[in-house]
Amino acid sequence: MVIKLNKLIILLLCLCFSVNAAEVNKSLYRTPNTDNLLYLELNTGLIIIELNPLFAPKHVAQIKKLVRANFYHGLSFYRVIDGFVAQAGTSIDEDDGSENFKISDKSLQLKLEPWLSSIGNKTFTLVQSPDLFASQTGFIEGFGAAQSSGSLQTWLTHCPGVVGMSRNKEPNTATTDFYIVIGQAPRYLDRITTIFGRVILGMDIVQKINRGDKNNNGVFDYANNATVIKSMVIASDLPINKQYRVLIERTDTVAFKKKLHTRLVRPDNFFYRKPPQVLDVCQVPIMTILL
Repeated sequence: MVIKLNKLIILLLCLCFSVNAAEVNKSLYRTPNTDNLLYLELNTGLIIIELNPLFAPKHVAQIKKLVRANFYHGLSFYRVIDGFVAQAGTSIDEDDGSENFKISDKSLQLKLEPWLSSIGNKTFTLVQSPDLFASQTGFIEGFGAAQSSGSLQTWLTHCPGVVGMSRNKEPNTATTDFYIVIGQAPRYLDRITTIFGRVILGMDIVQKINRGDKNNNGVFDYANNATVIKSMVIASDLPINKQYRVLIERTDTVAFKKKLHTRLVRPDNFFYRKPPQVLDVCQVPIMTILL
């Protein structure tokens, strides 16, 4: 029983597989736009982030501009709270509450992009209705999303692995710093900060980021203890032979809907006592295949 349980846990946590291209049913996967793939290199390994210009066009544009200017090279994850987020950058968006706190370049300040009034021709695949934080939740091209009643607003959800822009206390003060959710889903942050991407490969690397001082809100006392960013680059800026070939599970297929149903009803004999048929959008792994 212990062996079976361990295997189940491993399967649930494994989000990426390395396979031969001939073995893949490509109709169930999509090829992401390399202009929306961000390679984040740490001393412990590579993290690949898919950016989402549909929901956060201004934030994505700013991140790309900063990355292409090598802004993040040598900066660190200066605030890391176990079970919550890993935050990186200059700490410029971390308001200490003092009157002396200044944002060095106000031209970089971004307005929140908390939701869309229309998702156009994109497919919203329903997961749960109602949801604890919204009228309903679902997926749009692999991103967990939520909608208000009547689908008047659609926004991205704070699931593990999502990447958002940090800010200080005022809503429209995000500039350069970003965070990755490394713990349980802090859904109470939905629409409070702007999500602009999600980790599609390398969550094991994300979890190796050094944790900060528990007594100082996760901020490091000594900068040399923080995990340093070796490089950040947009995939399309690299030669083809330097780009990683990845496929991402489509969330608009019949097969994916069957997957959702299976996770909802839990037919496996392991579940000798069936849990309530409630499916959290943040508990559905989206597979990434590395070719």
